[in-house]
Amino acid sequence: MKIAVYGKTPESKAQLRKEIVGAGFAYDEKKPDAVISYGGDGTFLKSESAYPGIPKALFRYSSICKKCHNLPITHALELLKKRKYTITEHEKLEANGLTATNEIAVRNKLPTHAIRFTLTVNGKRIGKEFIGDGIIIATPFGSTAYFHSIARKTFTKGIGVAFNNTTVQHPPLFLPEKSKILLTITRGEAFAAADNNPKMLTLKAGNTIMIKISQKKARLISF
Repeated sequence: MKIAVYGKTPESKAQLRKEIVGAGFAYDEKKPDAVISYGGDGTFLKSESAYPGIPKALFRYSSICKKCHNLPITHALELLKKRKYTITEHEKLEANGLTATNEIAVRNKLPTHAIRFTLTVNGKRIGKEFIGDGIIIATPFGSTAYFHSIARKTFTKGIGVAFNNTTVQHPPLFLPEKSKILLTITRGEAFAAADNNPKMLTLKAGNTIMIKISQKKARLISF
């Protein structure tokens, strides 16, 4: 098995590389069979962007890492060698070329100006015109993150939609996996972002963005 490390610091990556080689694995950052993400929730999202679909084992460097393992990495390497682990798949979202493990966020470009937008789900209009900061569309995996900060709820299947500071309060939507969500900007400018990826889309009045479940999956290693 070839393993790569996506680490919080160069020093931590160097140390983990020594442990990986010492445990009898090959270290390969170009075509790894598995990735060790050493950091927190944000480090995992960056590692998934760098190595999409490659199985990842998450270990804590940060205090914020809900999916991280607490066992020593040396012990985890032994379990990997003995093939005593499982791989779970998690849904991703896609939207106009963006891919997200946690959420797609559409929000006002300027904090001093709200955006106006309409929303349809599978061709059915939701509400009237919304005015506010935007919306968060989340996966079950990401429902404990930004989505929960707004909706104060989580979910285990399907797609969640949370309305971000809209002038007319709207409860979150919990939609089936096959739902297609179409957002149209009717006034103002907005950014569309996937997880913590710095590359964002700019949306202006008349622009639309379609959000749905992707065929791609995030894969996590559990011990």
